[in-house]
Amino acid sequence: MAPVQLESNQLVPAGGGPASAPAPPVPGTATAAASPGYRLSTLIDFLLHRTYAELTVLADLLPRKTDMERKIEIVQFASRTRQLFVRLLALVKWANNAGKVEKCAMISSFLDQQAILFVDTADRLASLARDALVHARLPSFAIPYAIDVLTTGSYPRLPTCIRDKIIPPDPITKNEKQTTLHQLNQILRHRLVTTDLPPQLANLTVANGRVKFRVEGEFEATLTVMGDDPDVPWRLLKLEILVEDKETGDGRALVHSMQISFIHQLVQSRLFADEKPLQDMYSCLHSFCLSLQLEVLHSQTLMLIRERWGDLVQVERYHAGKCLSLSVWNQQVVGRKTGTASLHKVTIKIDESDVSKPLQISHEPPLPACDSKLMERAMKIDHLSIEKLLIDSVHARSHQKLQELKAILKSYNVNDNSFIETALPTLLVPILEPCGRSECLHVFVDLHSGMFQLMLYGIDQLTLDDIEKSVNDDMKRIIPWLQQLKFWLGQQRCKQSIKHLPTVTSETLQLANYASHPVGNLSKHKLFIKLTRLPQYYIVVEMFEVPGNPTELEYKNHFLSVSCPEGDDSPATALLLQQFKPNIEELVLDTKSGKQTKGGAKRKLSGDHCSVESKKPKRSGEMCAFNKVLAHLVAMCDTNMPFIGLRMELSNMEIPHQGVQVEGDGFSHAIRLLKIPPCKGTSEETQKALDRSLLDCTFRLQGRNNRTWVAELIFANCPLNSTSSREQGPTRHVYLTYENQLSEPVGGQKVVEMFLNDWNSIARLYECVLEFARSLPEIPNHLNVFSEVRVYNYRKLILCYGTTKGSSISIQWNSIHQKFHISLGTVGPNSGCSNCHNTILHQLQEMFNKTPNVVQLLQVLFDTQAPLVAINKLPTVPMLGLTQRINIAYQCFSILPQSPTHIRLAFRNMYCIDIYCRSRGVVAIRDGAYSLFDNSKIVEGFYPAPGLKTFLNMFVDSNQDARRRSVNEDDNPPSPIGGDMMDSLISQLQPQQSQQQPFAKQAGASGAYPLTSPPTSYHNTVTPSPSMMHTQSPGNLHAASSPSGALRAPSPASFGPTPSPSSLGITMGQTANFTSPHGTIDPSSPYTMMSPSQRAGNWPGSPQVSGPSPAARMPGMSPANPSLHSPVPDASHSPRAGTSSQTMPTNMPPPRKLPQRSWAASIPTILTHSALNILLLPSPTPGLVPGLAGSYLCSPLERFLGSVIMRRHLQRIIQQETLQLINSNEPGVIMFKTDALKCRVALNPKTNQTLQLKVTPENAGQWKPEELQVLEKFFETRVAGPPFKANTLIAFTKLLGAPTHILRDCVHIMKLELFPDQASQLKWNVQFCLTIPPSAPPIAPPGTPAVVLKSKMLFFLQLTQKTTVPQEAVSIIVPIIYDMASGTTQQADIPRQQNSSLAAPILVSSILKRFAELNSPRPGECTIFGAVRDLMVNLALPPGGRP
Repeated sequence: MAPVQLESNQLVPAGGGPASAPAPPVPGTATAAASPGYRLSTLIDFLLHRTYAELTVLADLLPRKTDMERKIEIVQFASRTRQLFVRLLALVKWANNAGKVEKCAMISSFLDQQAILFVDTADRLASLARDALVHARLPSFAIPYAIDVLTTGSYPRLPTCIRDKIIPPDPITKNEKQTTLHQLNQILRHRLVTTDLPPQLANLTVANGRVKFRVEGEFEATLTVMGDDPDVPWRLLKLEILVEDKETGDGRALVHSMQISFIHQLVQSRLFADEKPLQDMYSCLHSFCLSLQLEVLHSQTLMLIRERWGDLVQVERYHAGKCLSLSVWNQQVVGRKTGTASLHKVTIKIDESDVSKPLQISHEPPLPACDSKLMERAMKIDHLSIEKLLIDSVHARSHQKLQELKAILKSYNVNDNSFIETALPTLLVPILEPCGRSECLHVFVDLHSGMFQLMLYGIDQLTLDDIEKSVNDDMKRIIPWLQQLKFWLGQQRCKQSIKHLPTVTSETLQLANYASHPVGNLSKHKLFIKLTRLPQYYIVVEMFEVPGNPTELEYKNHFLSVSCPEGDDSPATALLLQQFKPNIEELVLDTKSGKQTKGGAKRKLSGDHCSVESKKPKRSGEMCAFNKVLAHLVAMCDTNMPFIGLRMELSNMEIPHQGVQVEGDGFSHAIRLLKIPPCKGTSEETQKALDRSLLDCTFRLQGRNNRTWVAELIFANCPLNSTSSREQGPTRHVYLTYENQLSEPVGGQKVVEMFLNDWNSIARLYECVLEFARSLPEIPNHLNVFSEVRVYNYRKLILCYGTTKGSSISIQWNSIHQKFHISLGTVGPNSGCSNCHNTILHQLQEMFNKTPNVVQLLQVLFDTQAPLVAINKLPTVPMLGLTQRINIAYQCFSILPQSPTHIRLAFRNMYCIDIYCRSRGVVAIRDGAYSLFDNSKIVEGFYPAPGLKTFLNMFVDSNQDARRRSVNEDDNPPSPIGGDMMDSLISQLQPQQSQQQPFAKQAGASGAYPLTSPPTSYHNTVTPSPSMMHTQSPGNLHAASSPSGALRAPSPASFGPTPSPSSLGITMGQTANFTSPHGTIDPSSPYTMMSPSQRAGNWPGSPQVSGPSPAARMPGMSPANPSLHSPVPDASHSPRAGTSSQTMPTNMPPPRKLPQRSWAASIPTILTHSALNILLLPSPTPGLVPGLAGSYLCSPLERFLGSVIMRRHLQRIIQQETLQLINSNEPGVIMFKTDALKCRVALNPKTNQTLQLKVTPENAGQWKPEELQVLEKFFETRVAGPPFKANTLIAFTKLLGAPTHILRDCVHIMKLELFPDQASQLKWNVQFCLTIPPSAPPIAPPGTPAVVLKSKMLFFLQLTQKTTVPQEAVSIIVPIIYDMASGTTQQADIPRQQNSSLAAPILVSSILKRFAELNSPRPGECTIFGAVRDLMVNLALPPGGRP
């Protein structure tokens, strides 16, 4: 059996196992006839299905058998199944070599077949030789033929029969063809003349030897004759059926080609047999085409019913080849009537009496003779479209129905102007004459159903549906509907006429007194027109019929006023109803009368036309629907009633005016005031001056909605000359705008009240401007240069001040809060920047409201501008990680203005600096932690800053005559100020004040400006000291009244939960106004001045301030501030980074050596503005190499206070750590010692801006001087420097407590950090991390101390790759742990963050391990520096690899 191919390209015999070798094929048969094989997968599938079927049968049968029978069946099943799968396994193993077996089988089969063919060939040849060729003989040689071929090269003796049978004859020529066809045409014409030809075949063409008969819409036949004998029959050459179905045929032929062949044969047989062949041919083809046309129309009808018309057209009867009857406009189908219903039928049939006629059309009932064209179209079917035939039929019937409806309208109105449009059966009925086309009622007839359909623009569909139902039931019901539509159209015309005006129309109006008021007696056909800008006024339009004119209306117009209650739900109450005068039409048309205005609210605009509208030609293009009289009435009321309302309000408030005046040739109105009431709070002199300068005050309406009032004020003799180009004329125009809300009437009481408030604002500001104008001639020259009047428009005064006039201050009166409002800004080149006085804006506003003096305000601005510019440069950003509580944010500086000239600076909620702005370009600075009343008392929440007085004296300018105090004054503080002392001070300052204030007020006028902050709730609970009452602060520059207001300015609530004397912020004078406390405090213990028992904290003397503070806690900020202590330099973090450095003034003398007195800083220090700017401007640390100072720029004041805080932190850390404190008699010096070192920490005596460490070793032989210098310099620049974090001190003190050999290695690392250029052979720069940086492994929160010293030492280093491009430098954090017992230095095994790369830690760890293996530690030797140096030499990150 032939082998078959498997899926794995292996062959398996289909007959079974491998033992069955392929048998040799029978001779004469091919191997392809062998049985087909099977796929191995199919065979396996069969075996599995068989096994599963046997298991299923066993599961069903075994439960009914005995136990022995079940066992026998199971064994037999297992044996049988095993044999099957063993065979399958053998077959699968054999299939691995089936390819070789198959090849051998094919070779053997091919050889056997070849041997059989050889034997058969030999047998046949032997039989042929023995039987058939025994008597065979060869013919004689063809010698003549050979000679011809050899000599001539041709074969002329070929038989001619071959040529006659194979080679065709030559064709005839073209001329012969033309001659033959011309003769044939003559024969055809003769035959046609002599033959009886039907008239329908008159459309014929003879050409090219054939005749073509064409019957339009039916067929086209082409015939010819085969000879010129009259008895030769016609031969049909071609037949084409011209019947087409253009609607449903989809362009396909209606007759199949086989059908055409049959008809062709049939017609040809008739042409052979009949005596009248052409007549018979026409009859045969015509009858077939008519039947085909009828069938096409029937199929179109069925599709029409199925797709578009539905039940509106029905097939009444259809006989194939005879007739087709359809019914339309079946009223029962439409559902409008019941019972007997009229049917309109259309019948299409073949005329049996005369078959030669086309399809005949008949209508039942017959079509009306209304239009000959419609009749003619409805009786033809040559277009072969059933839908067009039906439409033509119902079109004629629709025209008939509309004629009947028009006759009904004619009987109702003799002058009816309705007309019918025939293009689409439509009857246009004018409702109201004159009537435009869009206002006519359009009556259509639905061509499908025969029902009337109505259309009228603007009417709702429900009403149209009701009209259609009524008219379809009875056509006479259209008359009452037309009467209702007439009033509806009249209302629509009124609405359209006032559509462009601000009105709201309604057909009803809810009135509380509708029944009792005359408005209830009006006609039921009326329209209420509400004036939206005047919601209390309506215009009511009444409509009446005109007797004898069904298409005309009469209008009457009324004026209605209502009163609206406060609540929105309750209806209004009608007040006045008055009809307009009947001659309003003449008034409207008369231009002179059109300029008249109303005289009052009770005397309304006259006017309405009661005459009938004139009839216009129908379908004219004019706006016949526009009611000019109504539009004029509404416009006049809308324009005049606001002025009447405003006039009444002015009269009610007894404000004299001229009434409503006409302006602009009658196109606008205005109201002029004769006198404005005087304002409260202004002097009589100011009021008179303002009245004299006011030339005119006029109210006008403007705006698209006509709801905006504009009051124009014209002033003359302006007291100030501004630099604005708009304010240079002799008169000034002031425009006050008032916008009426939609819920308020235009021109109501609120407009007048707003105007009086604005007038009060003008008067209040005018009083200040008058006083300022009087003071201008005597104003000091420096204020003239300092400021200028930029704008004064009677509502606002804008002054520009400064050296470049880049700052501006705006003053205006706020009517709502009844006080002056001040706003600050910048102009010119400074536009977009912040005004430096925004810090004291509130204090300036309160001062000006207390004493509205512009000169005084300018003096304060002049005295405070330079100090505030310097103060605003201080950093105010909260920072994390400054103390051991790393998650609490502390604000660096808090700017707390106490008064316009008193600014309080709080540094990290611990130290307080008071800055008092004086005249002549100086400021007074003192320690704000001391109470103003008693210098021996400390303000709650603050600590005195030791050494502040000494530090401030370093910035005192020797050229400034500030009456500097001597050392003896500091050592011998005066007693508290008493009444006698204050009197003597005042007497001393009187000459000075008289010189400085030539522009002071008159005696008794409250013109002084107490430099205080605005009053708060504290001033009610604080009783001022008796010694301070009824005295004037010597620091004031102008004459002042009682300075009791100086006690009204407490400090912000952040200074403590309860007010203290220091929170009063009393303005201090230049000299003896600042008193010294009684007694002294030990200067060696400056931190014991205040008990910390009230402060929250775990450590004694913690610098954190509890309760509300200027520096609010800000959780979420990173406590690891990139700075020198967490060595990731980030200049952008510093708010002062990049600020230009400034040096100390060269004219400053060397600082005086003042004794350290705890109360010395309470006495103010006088500084110039330039010195204050140097004190507060961020600059590099003096005395340090720029490379060592770092990138965090600080001001000298921040460096001093930060150093004081760090010294305070150090004292507390010494008490907690294992360090021994050494008592020192030097003030401000902290001395302590470790096991190997003695340390002395104090401020730098030259600058007082840095803390310096002086180290003395116990054993001088263990330390080199260079190492001690590195340790001291590292402390000054990296530990105690900016940003002054306490945790850096903790980490550094732990390093100082380490054994000497460990500390020395750490000092060597510090040297590499301070002087990186000295180690040029290293690939990395190193930085000693004293706090844990943010990028370090997450062992502890960032910002915590980064040094742990126990049995093992843990610290962090930051390595930065040296590169020429700083932006591409790679930095890694390396945690190093040093085992003191074994002396090995390794990388700490700390889990890294998930998103961090592990390449760098693995390389670092491998380098440190290799170093430990190659350099075994010796006793007493530390391997930290050696391991770190080896790491900096050998560490190389892979290309592109970043930590």
